[in-house]
Amino acid sequence: MTTTHTPALEGTRPSFARLVRVELRKMVDTRAGLWILISIAIITAGASALPLWILPAEGLTWSALIDFASAGWALLLPFLGVLAATSEWSQRTGLSTFTLEPRRTLVNIAKLVASLILGLGMLVATFGAAAIANLVGIAAFDGGGSWSLSLGSALGYVGGMAIYVTMGVGLGLALLSTPLAIVTFIIAPVLLSVLVLVPALSDVIPWIDLSTASMPLLAGTLAGEEWARLATATALWCGVPLALGLWRTARREVA
Repeated sequence: MTTTHTPALEGTRPSFARLVRVELRKMVDTRAGLWILISIAIITAGASALPLWILPAEGLTWSALIDFASAGWALLLPFLGVLAATSEWSQRTGLSTFTLEPRRTLVNIAKLVASLILGLGMLVATFGAAAIANLVGIAAFDGGGSWSLSLGSALGYVGGMAIYVTMGVGLGLALLSTPLAIVTFIIAPVLLSVLVLVPALSDVIPWIDLSTASMPLLAGTLAGEEWARLATATALWCGVPLALGLWRTARREVA
């Protein structure tokens, strides 16, 4: 028996924007996603206030406070990407999701875009928290109070956020296991930091260690060969897992 698709049914397919909105809502209304967001908020607030007591007065600047405040999203935000990527498989919602929208690759791209939007929102909130801390530093701690922040540094934060969130989504799609993807995200940099001690690999590690390659980006000083190193490491840790994950989820049977 052959199945025909009627124009009416085709017309009911949700738009990409609607898929992104759905994925955003799913990321914040689950218990795990909500607690990660709460943890990011707590860490960001604490990291914003901590420099007020440990840095000298002249070191209390908006730029320095942003560096401290970024600890929250840098540590936990990629986990939201992992949860978004693995939710259909770990929570067994894939059958209903892919019945309503059978274009699995489109759904997964919506997950990536939603994760990046949420990450950008958290980054803006981080800048805001650092600004409040800077005002407190000026008023109560006689801080330097500089509001100087170069465009390169600001774009570096955005780029770093995008890279690590994409890595989280890619690992989640490639492994389809929340614990395994999170462990891989945590353990991989540790293993690479150990391998750098091997003389034969000392020249190779800077090209494949994303943590090392992204440091100049976050500092806003990326130049020359550092661009090539960042592109190589990003392709390895973001491009490869994402491509593998999109291919795997498009072909995996949904139970």
